[in-house]
Amino acid sequence: MERIVYMDNAATTPVDPLVVEEMKPFFTEQFANPMTYMHSSMGDVAYTAVENARQRVAALIGSHPEQVIFTSGGTEADNWVLKGTLERATRERLHKPGHLVTTEFEHHAILHSALALQRQGYDVTFVKVGHEGIVDPDDVRRAMRPTTVLVSVMHANNEIGTIQPIAEIARVAHEHGALMHTDAVQTTAHIPVDVDALGVDFLSISAHKFNGPKGVGILFVRDHGALYPFIDGGGQEWGLRGSTHNVPGIVGLGKAAQLGRERLPGELKRLTGLRDMLLDKLSSRIDGIAVNGDMKQRVPQNLNIRIDGIDNEPLLLAMNEAALIAAGGSACTALETVPSHVLTSIGCSLTEAKASIRLSFGYFTTEQDIEYAADVIPGLVRFLRAMA
Repeated sequence: MERIVYMDNAATTPVDPLVVEEMKPFFTEQFANPMTYMHSSMGDVAYTAVENARQRVAALIGSHPEQVIFTSGGTEADNWVLKGTLERATRERLHKPGHLVTTEFEHHAILHSALALQRQGYDVTFVKVGHEGIVDPDDVRRAMRPTTVLVSVMHANNEIGTIQPIAEIARVAHEHGALMHTDAVQTTAHIPVDVDALGVDFLSISAHKFNGPKGVGILFVRDHGALYPFIDGGGQEWGLRGSTHNVPGIVGLGKAAQLGRERLPGELKRLTGLRDMLLDKLSSRIDGIAVNGDMKQRVPQNLNIRIDGIDNEPLLLAMNEAALIAAGGSACTALETVPSHVLTSIGCSLTEAKASIRLSFGYFTTEQDIEYAADVIPGLVRFLRAMA
């Protein structure tokens, strides 16, 4: 079987073999429920493993372990913080519908949660985004109201990779008495993420974006009293999220967090170099190519480009036939044929949005992969332009 060059790491990453090895015993040998630790030695092993993972994640994001709440991933964490904070503040403090401030180019876990809240009678403001894909804190300031409960702005966009001024936006939120949440799914273990430096009250993470397993993540919660429990049950996670712990997944998340923290400085530099190398090579070989979003304020593993005169669907299919995997937008909307809401929100026309592809890199991306992509994509573009 030919080797596949995988450049869709923003959608998901392969699980690191070191992570798999640490997970294995908790499927078969150490399978006990961690909540039985008081009366079971096997339960104590599982409990210790869960708490060790919690400490590893806390070390990665600069939090206290008790502020790390395990979830099934970023989507659950995003849903929980939006709905849990709005409901709690509305019932206990405001006694009228609370107000949420977010942006037009958030991940659908945020956008769809915000729209669901609107249907329930809550107020929501969607702040516009600049052409470079950066949110202006002053626009957030203008959106604030006396009833604003929460501001939610993603740390880096999942399609164009632009990094947002979260610390400044958090200051705006706190000046107006609101809480601050950021979805850090695309930044954790890729750039430094520190909850105190960012000034956030909540932060979402998903393990599978940094070589951990799918189906597990965390919600950082600075103050447990700020939101309602999302799942009622057996009192796990300080009563905030019932449900038997996914011990193998949590162990895998903890190991991925440890590896991500150790590798971060070197990977940040290496991936930035690979990304810039690919852009330079493609720009020299393809006319009419442009980058979507700011190139400086950007995560190292993301390159989103538009290519004049092509449609991304046939290009991506042709790349796939050539064993080169990339994407046209978010993996969560892959079945939709509408142009990316992220690209249209920053001012791209429908044609420009449909002419855009996302190339995203990870720990297992090599310089040879970059050379291959730089050789394959220009030829496919020439062919598709000729066919058009």
